[in-house]
Amino acid sequence: MSYYPWVDDDEDESFAWLDSSRKEELDGRGYLLTEGVRCEEWFPKGLVFDLSKEGGSTLTDSIPNTFGMLVVSEKLKGILEQETPADFIEYLPIRLRTPRKKVLTTPYYIANVLGSVACMDAKKSDFSMSSIVKTQVRRFRRLALNEKKIPKDAKIFRLAEQTSLILVREDLGQRIVDEDCLGVLFQELEDFGSEFRGRA
Repeated sequence: MSYYPWVDDDEDESFAWLDSSRKEELDGRGYLLTEGVRCEEWFPKGLVFDLSKEGGSTLTDSIPNTFGMLVVSEKLKGILEQETPADFIEYLPIRLRTPRKKVLTTPYYIANVLGSVACMDAKKSDFSMSSIVKTQVRRFRRLALNEKKIPKDAKIFRLAEQTSLILVREDLGQRIVDEDCLGVLFQELEDFGSEFRGRA
């Protein structure tokens, strides 16, 4: 079975993006949303994220952002709920606000994938480690997986060596594509990190 990195779809300029400014309401804990830990207890109720003035206006099923979060629609949440165990993903409700300051009623959620799987094949991968968090990969130039280390029931998971990276199993990715979810892009594993190849 193949696995694909879930990356932001930045190819269509009509898609709305989250504004990249930090959220003071997260009280310096926003980084926890990419670490695979439960955040429900402290996550602010009714949190509003602004949409970027530079982005388009089309609301997609996965809203691109620079925070490394999966921001999903009700439709995509429903698919993920059907395809994964009940305690596998934490769904944190948020609201979206347009550049004209209109808060939208369309429901969205941060899909916080809990836990992680240590399955990077270090010998076949090309990467540099973070100088701040010593256990985390800062940048991949090439990523190879040891699929024997991936649990058979894992259709979506965080890579333990870089917890902000979400990997999706082929069958789940195909269902999301078949159901015409906008804004979702699954990259071929061999292409992941290719933009950094040839750089130090």
